[in-house]
Amino acid sequence: MNYKLQTLTLPKGCKILRNEFTTYDPEVDFTEERNIYYLTEDLLQLEFEHTNIVIDLGWYENISTTDGEFRIFVIQNMNWEKPLRVETSKSQKRIYKKLEMLIMEVDSILSD
Repeated sequence: MNYKLQTLTLPKGCKILRNEFTTYDPEVDFTEERNIYYLTEDLLQLEFEHTNIVIDLGWYENISTTDGEFRIFVIQNMNWEKPLRVETSKSQKRIYKKLEMLIMEVDSILSD
């Protein structure tokens, strides 16, 4: 089964630096082979132009089982030690919804 890249709605000024975030949901369709193929710590990275804000999405922990989780980090000034926000979920659908909300929140803050 092939999983497509997840469709993203991005505001003006938000650019994709990396995108390997697919519709594959390990909570629903888990196999070790799919996890190995579709999940890494570097799934998606977005940058808001003219700011120092990055949204980073990856899969963390055990890739051979369902023990891992998606994590989204909102980073300012490349300070990975102190993210502005961290969201997690085992579900691709839930992490996608959280990602969309974070993108809108960051955009609205920057638009003010």
